Amino acid sequence: MPQEPPKEPKVFDFSLILIILGSILILVFAGWRFYTARILSFEGQVQEAVAKEGYRPVSIKISSINLSLDVSEGAVADGVWQISKTGASHLNVSVNPGEGGNTVIYGHNKNSLFGPIRWLEKGAEIEVSDENGNKYIYVVSETLEVTPDKIDYVLPKSEEVLTLYTCTGLFDSKRFIVIAKPFSFLTTP
Repeated sequence: MPQEPPKEPKVFDFSLILIILGSILILVFAGWRFYTARILSFEGQVQEAVAKEGYRPVSIKISSINLSLDVSEGAVADGVWQISKTGASHLNVSVNPGEGGNTVIYGHNKNSLFGPIRWLEKGAEIEVSDENGNKYIYVVSETLEVTPDKIDYVLPKSEEVLTLYTCTGLFDSKRFIVIAKPFSFLTTP
């Protein structure tokens, strides 16, 4: 009886499997990026906190963590936070320093930008200078980590407060917030 040649084992087409898995990962990542860009969106039209009479902030300095950055105006456009790549951003619908409400300054979670604010301790001083040269000194009263949907910390307040805001956590899944109260005000001569 003639012997049949041995059957070759079936070989899976691993390249096809890798392409499919890669495509799925790309879609998941794209969906995640879209979600995180939109998570902080405000519902409805965002109104300015008050009619602004003061000067906008142009720099922030925190000596205890060796941080000194320029501050530019930022906004939430179509639900996406516009953010400076080289400094900090002042949320344009929040008040200017010294106007008696919530001044919100935010930045990227990078060591050269707002990443170090995670190491601020209660009592640390924060100096914000405005475009007229006035200096506002704030003292950290609280730091906290929240989920991205907790936007009440960036909304208008009746008392004067400085809110610093950045991302934190695995894949920037959380927000780190510093709340500081006014301490002193230095005017230009």
